[in-house]
Amino acid sequence: MGDDERYVFTAGELKEKYGYTAENRPYFKLDPHKVPPALRHLIPLAEKFGISDDVIRDDVVAKAPPDEVEAMKKAVLELDNGPDSEFDNWRAGSEADGLTFSLEYIAFSALRLAAL
Repeated sequence: MGDDERYVFTAGELKEKYGYTAENRPYFKLDPHKVPPALRHLIPLAEKFGISDDVIRDDVVAKAPPDEVEAMKKAVLELDNGPDSEFDNWRAGSEADGLTFSLEYIAFSALRLAAL
């Protein structure tokens, strides 16, 4: 692929040809000091499901045990309960104005997507 060429792939193609799968997912450790106190208990869920790539995140969710996925969704949605939720307060705070985002901010944003 040259710099001026653009390609569109299906999720299946990304998984099959390029390894965008749960088995090849990125692993990361989040710093609790960079997460609001009210959300820190969700760090293990963010480390598991908070993957920024949509294809990989969807594959992780699809391959996780259904009861684990339901527990994740329940835990996230309990705190994501309206315009003054802990998620919205953080995501709309000062970090949202930056040019870069912390790994924690990205992982929790992706966790929220996984729960929807």
